Amino acid sequence: MQIRLASPSRWAMLGIVVTLSFAGQARAQRILTLDSCRSLAKEHSRTLQQKDEEIKAAHAKKQQVMTNFFPQVAARGVYLHMQKELHLIDWDKPLGHLNFLIPERLRHLGTVDLRNLWVGNVTAIQPLFLGGKIISGYKMASLAERLQGELRQTAETEVETKLDETYWQVISLRSKERLLDQLVRLLEQTVKDVDASIDAGVATKADGLSVRTKLSEAEVKRSQVVNGLELSRMLLADLCGLSEDEPFTLAEEGHLQELLLSTQTAPIARDEDTEAAIERRSEIRSLRLVDSIYSKRVNMESASLFPKLYGVASYSTTNPNSFQGQKKEFGGQYYLGLMLEVPISDLFSGTFKRRQAKAEHRVKQLELAEARSKINLQIKQALRTADDARRAYTTALSAVKMAEENMRYAKAGYDEGVIPLLNYTMAQTAWMSAQDSLIDAQIRVLLTESKLKKILAL
Repeated sequence: MQIRLASPSRWAMLGIVVTLSFAGQARAQRILTLDSCRSLAKEHSRTLQQKDEEIKAAHAKKQQVMTNFFPQVAARGVYLHMQKELHLIDWDKPLGHLNFLIPERLRHLGTVDLRNLWVGNVTAIQPLFLGGKIISGYKMASLAERLQGELRQTAETEVETKLDETYWQVISLRSKERLLDQLVRLLEQTVKDVDASIDAGVATKADGLSVRTKLSEAEVKRSQVVNGLELSRMLLADLCGLSEDEPFTLAEEGHLQELLLSTQTAPIARDEDTEAAIERRSEIRSLRLVDSIYSKRVNMESASLFPKLYGVASYSTTNPNSFQGQKKEFGGQYYLGLMLEVPISDLFSGTFKRRQAKAEHRVKQLELAEARSKINLQIKQALRTADDARRAYTTALSAVKMAEENMRYAKAGYDEGVIPLLNYTMAQTAWMSAQDSLIDAQIRVLLTESKLKKILAL
């Protein structure tokens, strides 16, 4: 039996194929930054798509209102078929018993043939004075279109806020997963060291059980973090419009500390005028537009109390032609005139409608004042929260340094046999807790700074 060995060229080809397959997988792994995730979320957000359609509807409404400035033209046509002819004179009575002397041609002079009647009409009505109702309506439509734009910006900010929270949650859980992996490896090594100490007779089985209990707790916590990470990644993929089977990696994974340090070197400017920040908020701009809309509504209700003047132009044609001796042809004429409409009974209902509009306008003014007060408080709270997050991060960073130093001394003492195993495992637990708190503090700083930018509308 002969065994054929593959030639070196075949092994080389196999290596190239494997390398290309891994390279293809690496290229398929999509790397997403925070900005790219925001762009994808805004592109695939159904809420923003709805807002876009509402903007289109508001623009169409504005164009529809603008047509009220132009004449309203209507064309009408009527066809009538009548059973009998129209006789203007009763020729059976004028001469009594001598009616037979009237010629037949004369009898047809008073007959009008309307058995087939065609009528056509074109009318144009131009509003000349409506008390400013049309102008107010057009301004309301324009303000409503701008309002939809501001509402879309508010919705876009909400989408970005939700995306940021999910993004940094994924980063946080990924960092905690790596931290727990490091702790599990450390505890596994400790278990091996304790087992060796038990075999050497310098440690007890209780020490071994204690370390294994710590290892089991760390593994359970790692499992919980992994499950939470998968759910968070699914939510992030849904927000970005990605399919569930599409792999992706976040650019900040594993670089949380460097990202935070770069953020810390360039803090947000907070010494500007609070009033300017309030005016930049899309919510305030929206409420100002609502206030203006209700102000124009008051004008519209007031306009309903004024007389209304219209210009009228019309052209009518008939067949038979009534202007040419009832010929079987079309003939017509035009009409020009003015129409004045004076409200009488509507004055009472119009007065009440105007009072209602003024009261609703006052309500919107109070809502604007309330929103300004709340946003002012929100800005102060956001500034305080951001400062607290910075201080908490500094404290957590110091705690991590002390925990690392404590664990280094505990490990050295345990290796020398001067520190019991319990103290060493407690040092490991303290180091783990400090690292976990540091990750939370880092994420809190990044989230508070991001929210502060949105609150200040920067």
